[in-house]
Parts: sequence; structure tokens; C-alpha cells
Amino acid sequence: MEKFSDSLTIFANDVENPVLQDSLKSLERLIGDKVRILDWGNGCIAIPIEINVDLPSLGNFENLDIREAEPIIIVFDLINYPVLAPRVYTDRINFPKNNLAHLYVAVNNRPPAFCYVRGNADEWYANKRIEDIVIRISNWLRDAATGDLTENGEQYEPLRLEGYSGSIIYDYDTILSVITSKAAFEFGDKFSIVLFERLNLTGRHTYKFVKLITHKNTLTTIKEVDEERKKGTEDVTRKKYHFGYILWNEEGDLKSEYEVNIPRSWEEFKLFCEFYCINYEEFEKFIATCNELNEYVYFPVIIGIRRPSQLIGYSSNIEFINLQFKLDSGDVKDGKVVNNISVDLLSHNQPLTPKLASHISGRRIDLDNSNVVFGCGAIGSKIIMHLARSGQTNLTLIDPDYISPHNLVRHVLYGDEVGKNKAEALAEKIRMIYPFEQTNVLNGPSFKKGLIDKKETFEKCDWVLDFTASEAFFNKLAALKSLDGCKVVSASISDFGNLGIMYKEGEDRNPRIDDLQVYLYSLSASDENIKNWLQNERLAASSNNLTIQVGVGCNSETTILSDDKISSHASYFSGALKKEMAKFSIKGRIYLNRILDEEDYRIETKVISVNPFDTFKAVNDSKWSIRFKSGIIEQLTKEFSVAGKSETGGVFVGVFNYKTNTIHITDSIKAPIDSKSSSTLFIRGQSGLSKKISEIESSTGGQIGYIGEWHTHPDGPNFLSQQDMTSVKKHKEECSKLQPPLPVFLSIITPDGIFPHVF
Repeated sequence: MEKFSDSLTIFANDVENPVLQDSLKSLERLIGDKVRILDWGNGCIAIPIEINVDLPSLGNFENLDIREAEPIIIVFDLINYPVLAPRVYTDRINFPKNNLAHLYVAVNNRPPAFCYVRGNADEWYANKRIEDIVIRISNWLRDAATGDLTENGEQYEPLRLEGYSGSIIYDYDTILSVITSKAAFEFGDKFSIVLFERLNLTGRHTYKFVKLITHKNTLTTIKEVDEERKKGTEDVTRKKYHFGYILWNEEGDLKSEYEVNIPRSWEEFKLFCEFYCINYEEFEKFIATCNELNEYVYFPVIIGIRRPSQLIGYSSNIEFINLQFKLDSGDVKDGKVVNNISVDLLSHNQPLTPKLASHISGRRIDLDNSNVVFGCGAIGSKIIMHLARSGQTNLTLIDPDYISPHNLVRHVLYGDEVGKNKAEALAEKIRMIYPFEQTNVLNGPSFKKGLIDKKETFEKCDWVLDFTASEAFFNKLAALKSLDGCKVVSASISDFGNLGIMYKEGEDRNPRIDDLQVYLYSLSASDENIKNWLQNERLAASSNNLTIQVGVGCNSETTILSDDKISSHASYFSGALKKEMAKFSIKGRIYLNRILDEEDYRIETKVISVNPFDTFKAVNDSKWSIRFKSGIIEQLTKEFSVAGKSETGGVFVGVFNYKTNTIHITDSIKAPIDSKSSSTLFIRGQSGLSKKISEIESSTGGQIGYIGEWHTHPDGPNFLSQQDMTSVKKHKEECSKLQPPLPVFLSIITPDGIFPHVF
């Protein structure tokens, strides 16, 4: 039996690696004999041994020449073992390598190596012994003998390739279309030309697909390439174009054999083509006579091999082998390649597409969703890029601001973008992620004046995302009627960067983002964290403005806020947002991400579901909307029923918003004990009321307070009585003196329902 190990010399030095010494002793115990240590070269030693294989009793699958005792070579790295797992090769020269999958191609005149694990062998070996390798190879050979080596029995295992000198980026199906659909012009028999761009990388050639060469674009492409050649070599915009070639065999030439000897020279290339029935003569003539098309001596060549069945992981039975040639003017003569030029192997990378990005990210969201994003600052930029890297490229990005140097502390963009519009720079970065795709990323500083209030602005939008940290924009978004068919989300940061808040509206925009904000404030009565947050914000606010700027922007260079906190909030928000995009929750949602930065650094999250608010228009002034937190109407109805024929009433607490003409009611305080009532009269008392309202104002940091009154008309009418109007006039005088002034909000409840009035 002819063995490859017979060509190796004895290793003359000592093995100094103690772990390797132990493994060699284990091998000796396993085989019951002293191991021969041979010189593999490149800082490695080779140990030839024989292993036993449990062959099937009825004979090997397809009479495959696998033997009961198979010689193998175990190769160890002298320095990096055991971090680098051993490589294992067949030691038998006539091993049936052309009939087996899961063998790496032969490199540097070595035998093929076993692909003995799916995935990374170094990681697999991290908690294994050398004995486990021997067992694994024995099982590999047994599976080969029984025909069970390939798990996907109906599909073809592609070649296991290694020893790459560079890479080539193209879409498999695009190159496939050249062979199956004649999508490119054939310059010869089963041979076409493709334009590639070589990326500006040192030490490694990487070719990126640009276009197929067709009947229509041949001349314009040559002109385009010439224009780039005319640019100076120091011009950073100069593109390094290379014409590459595709060769393939006839439709009926199906090859199931594995040619593990990938060509490394022109002579080996010709033998390789002959093995797979690929006609290379016309290709040779073309590159020998017309290679002046290429400015550079290097160019890529793609070989298409037809297999008997569909390749695992691909859409066709055609396997591509990617090579790089180095051809100089002195290598050709009289239409022939006269020198044995070098050939290298290129690894294939599939270009990133939104669909592939979505798959890799593990997020199944509708990539056709149309999303408008307002605010491309620190948190907005990070959420946008999370979405884009998950395949969501149907984005319209809006921001009037430009990148400043101090933005780079927290923004996703880098120094080369300083001075650019944030939305424009982000859009360009996303397009660069998907260079082969026609993305739908749009950008602009703002919507055209007045257009935002028109129905057609958002009628094709699925999601509207607000990351502006602008209270004014938040108010505008809340009341915008043109958003009624959209799903709306607003995210911001508060509590000095330690609290991230994201509001997701409910179905049909109920609850709205402003409902959710008010609801969050109201939770201070039961949530100590929210209470402390609101009170701290009030203390930090100026004495002249007690309104909390929830979501205060971080665009100032004086703002102290680290990138890791911004990233924490953005990561949580984008994860929650993708969940919502995959399966929209009917109720409103408040997502909280709290960072506790004290002795330890901790992160807590919380999700709050919010029922729709009960909504009304003011009877006397329809511009005012009244929105009741869920459960309050039921509470009032119950009090109405308990009071029977006597009038009753109480006080509303909540929030007035003059910008949106909205009154939010978060709670109702029952009538004080000193109130007076009869079947025709209700006079609300004072006992304990002021204290209760003060407690509510205090716990909410001044966000929620007194906003109005209510009382019942057990027998009607459904409008304000003369006595009610007298009370309104009195309250109007009192409320006008408040800072800020409040409108008078008075509601009556009758058997027919609730009738709110705003004066």
C-alpha cells in the first residue's frame, strides 16, 4: 500500500509543547506502540497511524474502497496545539477521494483532509481528547462505507475548500443566470465576461461584482472602465475594475465525482477543466489576445460545474469554483498561454441582502413595511442602524441637523461624516451595507412646508417613529390626523440618561403617545421608581419652568451622557420594536429601560400594557378632546348608581395640553365628606381635597393635578343648568388667575351618558 507518509522525513527536533507531549503519549497507549513523529513542515508534525473501521456486513455502499484498517495522518501544530485542533488526512494514496463529500481539497500536494465536524473544529476540540479525534475519524469512515456520510441524501454536498488567497463577492443566482438564462453575452463557447471591482485592501485581493456584460452594455462598460483608468493613481475615487470570466460545461455533463486537486497553475487548470468537461480553448485564446481589456495582471475566473442534484444551501445543481489568475504580457504568445502561470483559490461571499440580513438576525419582520423616522441623532441613529442591519431598508429618514464633532461621542456615524446632514449620511451608510440591492432608503431635512398635515403624506406609511426628543414635535405627532392609518412609536431618554422610555400606540391610535405619557405619570401613585424619577426631574428643572422635559435631547456638547447608556436604550428599543413589527400588539405599550449606575451597574426593563382611553369631544367646543384613562368612566357610572336619585360629583385630576387641545383624565376624586347634595343640587365640599391634590402633584413632579369637576343629573337634563353656568363663571375667574391659566372643565353625567364642557 502506497502511503503519503513515506515521503515525509523524521522530525529531528524535540517536542517541547507539554500538552502535545501528553497527547502523543495517549496516542501510544491507544495504538499500543511507539508513534513515529514526522516533519510536516510549516511548524507542524505528522503522526501516521492505522485505525479500525466497522464496515457494513453486506458490503460497502456503491463498493466504495473503504478498508477495515485505514492509514491516516494526524497533524499537530507544535506551538498552537491544543488551541488549534489536529488536522487529519488520509495516508493512503489511492484513497477514493473523488467519490466522497466532507473532504477538504488537497493543498500544496498534500492528501485531502477529513472534514470531521460541522462547524469549527477548534471549538469542537476545546473539550475533547486526542482519543476522541480517532473515534471521530473511525465513525467518519464507517459512515462513508454505509453511505450515511451525507445527511441531506437528496442534495449534493459541495466541495470543502480551503487555502484561499482572496475572496470574491457576488450573488449566486446572478452568476447562475449567465448559465441558465443566458443573461450575459457569450464571448465564446460556454464562456462569458463579468465586470468586478477590486476593493482597496492590502495583502489580499477582494473582488466585488459590478455587472454582467451584455449585448447592450458592452461598449458603455468598456468606456466606463477607461474613464476610471484615466484617473490618477492617487485619486481616492478611482475604481480598480477587473474583467472576470465565467466558464461552464454542457448541460448533459453531470459530474458527481469530487476533484480534490484544485488547480494552482495553468497546467493544472487545463487538467481540471478536462476532468469536468469544460472547454477552455476559446477562453485561452481570448485572454491571450484580448487581455489588454484588463489593466491589472490579476483577474478572477468562475468555473461552473453541473452536479447530479441540487447543492446543499443553493438554488441549483451548479457548483462554482472561484479562481484568480495572474497573467502578464510575457505569458502569452500566438493566442496561447505559454507559461505555467499561477492560479489561486478565492473564497466566495454572498453579498448581503435585506432578506439575508433578516434571516441572519433571526427577526421575521415584514421587509415591505414603509417606515418614516423623525430624528437621526444619537439614539435615533443607533435604532435606525439596528433596523437596517435586520433587513429593514424601506426607510424615510428625516432630520434637519448636521453632524458636529461632539456628536461622535454618542452617534453611530464616524469622523468622516462631520458636517454632513445626519439623515443623508445615515441613508448613505445603509446603502453601502447593501451595495447590490436597490434599497428604498430616502432622506431629507424635513417634510415640505405644510405637507406634514396632509393625508397623502403618510397614507403609504406603516410605521412612524419619533426619536427627536422634542416635546413640540411630540405634541404635533400626537394630534396629527394624517397619521390615523399608521402605527406610531416615540422613544426618548430621561432621568439624566438613566431611563429610556418608548411609547407604542395601540390599535387605531388608541391609546395615543400622549395618552401613554400621561398614563406613565399616573403610575407614580403605585410605582416608587416612577415617583422618584418625576420628583427628581422637577428638582432639576428651572424655577421658572416646572415642566419636565421628558426625552431631553443630547445634542449639546455640554450634555454628560455616555455612549454605552445610549446604546443600551437603543438596543432595547430596537429589539422591542422588531417584536412589534413582527406581531403588533393591540394594546398600547410602554417600554422602560432603567440603568442603575451606583455601586454596581445594572439594567432593568419593564413592559406596561395600556388599554384604550375613552374619548369624547367637548359638547360646547369640539376643538377640545377629552380622553379618560381606562376604568374611570366605569368608576363614575358606579358612583352615579350608588347615589340613586341624589346628585353626586367629584374632582378630576389629569393633564391639560393647550398645544393639542386635549384633556387627559387620569383619576377622579370622590366628593369630599362636607359636600351637599339633593335630587336637584350638588355643592362640592372642600374637606381633605386640597391635601389629596397636593399629594398627587407632588408624587408626579407637578405633571398631574386638578383639571376639573363633574357632577350628576339623575333625571337630566343633558346640559348645564343655570346654577351650573353660574359656577362656570365663578371658576373661570379663579382659573384665569392661575399660573399657568387653566380652562374650566366641567362634565355632567346623566342616564344618557357623560357630557363634558370646556370653557
